[in-house]
Amino acid sequence: MNPYSDFSVPWFDAFLLWLSATELRAFFYRFEDFDWLFVFAHVASAAVLLGSILIVDLRIIGVMREINLRKLAVLALPWSIGGAVVALLSGSVLLLFDPIAVGVHTYFLPKMGLIVLGLLNAVMFHRLFNLDIAETPSVRTRFVGALSIALWAGVFLCASLNSTERISSTNHAEFSR
Repeated sequence: MNPYSDFSVPWFDAFLLWLSATELRAFFYRFEDFDWLFVFAHVASAAVLLGSILIVDLRIIGVMREINLRKLAVLALPWSIGGAVVALLSGSVLLLFDPIAVGVHTYFLPKMGLIVLGLLNAVMFHRLFNLDIAETPSVRTRFVGALSIALWAGVFLCASLNSTERISSTNHAEFSR
């Protein structure tokens, strides 16, 4: 079902077809004239999320050592949570506008997977590491911070690849027959 490449996941394609026929999708379709507003909210909130995560992760890996990690984390956490909530809600609305057109992009599922891994990494870090101990970064804390930066950079890379992806004339011709 993917007009962009040969990449396709049958169960996810079936989910997108089901989602496109739901009442929830019909409800949100009424607001499609405001898609620009939801795109803006999604991109802006994702930027806030990335920025707040990045500043803390950079501190965790050893950059800006003169800044207290705990204080920085306390300042950044509300921004991270707010950005994540708005990005999740606006992204869900954008998906519901046209589930098939959004969901079949080649890098949509990898983006979702990286988001889940990024959130798991953050939760595990806060459960396993004491911020006071992480004040002087160890190899383990530096690794976790670098992994976080890589995961979230991957999310943005996938989003960028999705937004610039164009239908292949060869693949499109095959789907048209």
